[in-house]
Amino acid sequence: MSITESIIEFIQNPEVNQYFQNKFVYYLVHYTAIILFNLTSYSYIFTKFYKVLCYSKLTFEWLPMINPYIWPFSMFHVLTAPYFRLWARILPPIKFEKSSFDISGIIALEALNSILYFCVRFSNFIVLILVETEKTINLS
Repeated sequence: MSITESIIEFIQNPEVNQYFQNKFVYYLVHYTAIILFNLTSYSYIFTKFYKVLCYSKLTFEWLPMINPYIWPFSMFHVLTAPYFRLWARILPPIKFEKSSFDISGIIALEALNSILYFCVRFSNFIVLILVETEKTINLS
């Protein structure tokens, strides 16, 4: 049995748990889930926007005709530099015989993709809790 199924079963069977005997607790769980769903949605939107900024910065650095250090392209560098610097400190460049290769930018973008994935998974989980608490509230 998965965690989601066990939580749904826990919500559906209030006689098993003494905390869910009161309707107030259902409302508390329901509105807490709504707040968590909103925070997760805002985190998803912010992360998606920041991912576009990071991809734009990397694209502008690779294009030879665009100078990424003048306005308006410098905005991308200013907004994303702290994030890429953090990953550059965590993952130093891989050194070959006479050169080195920096993979921290790739890992930084994959970290943003992972955050997006977990936001979607967590919001799906919260939706299941919302549906079950709403069913229970409407039945009572």
